[in-house]
Amino acid sequence: MIQIAVCDDEPALCRLLNEKLTMLLNPCGEPFSINCFTSSAELLHTSTAYDLIFLDIHMPGFDGMETARILRKRLPDSLLIFITILSDYMQEAFEAEAFDYLHKPIEDARLASAVKRALKRLSRRREPHLLIHTLNHCCSVGFSSIFYCEVINRKLYLHTQEGILEYYGRMEELAARLDRRFFRCHRSYLINLDYFKSYSKGQICLRDGSCIPISRLRHREFMDVMLEYISQYPLGS
Repeated sequence: MIQIAVCDDEPALCRLLNEKLTMLLNPCGEPFSINCFTSSAELLHTSTAYDLIFLDIHMPGFDGMETARILRKRLPDSLLIFITILSDYMQEAFEAEAFDYLHKPIEDARLASAVKRALKRLSRRREPHLLIHTLNHCCSVGFSSIFYCEVINRKLYLHTQEGILEYYGRMEELAARLDRRFFRCHRSYLINLDYFKSYSKGQICLRDGSCIPISRLRHREFMDVMLEYISQYPLGS
């Protein structure tokens, strides 16, 4: 669940922002919770680890910048979006590692853009990644970016949205590190079922245009796995 906080000393703005955020987030299909606060003290008193925080800069008591510094120490991974009438706090917002900066009155298009970017950032954080080590470099690959994997001799090739990543390794070890969306259709191939498009004449076609052979011995298992997978995770959902 995405935990969101809205902190502004104007109750009317809190309610309005709550309504607009709800309208933007409902179509996403991901559960979320929005809590509103009318003072920094109320926000700082809560123990909830918020993922996204909308914070007014000008408030009685602790202002938004002071609150942000405290929150940044307590919740280093939270995304902070400042709300203000003035444009004089850009440098301080940068120092507080603000994710975005919205001006009052908040434009619907500007808010929608900020929320879309925030959801994308949060999604990347939650997605499982594969950490690849080689002699010369180390990189992280999101599971959802992998179309399929193949092994040639002792070398693994990961075909991803960003290109082909190659390194020495064993297919058995790679398969053990991935999740149930991946199916080993052949001793040399491992496919991401999220990208399945069609199957015909011993070939699995993926949505990136690749056609992968399936072992005759794994045909029945593939059909069973695919039917179960589609029932739980409809293709294209």
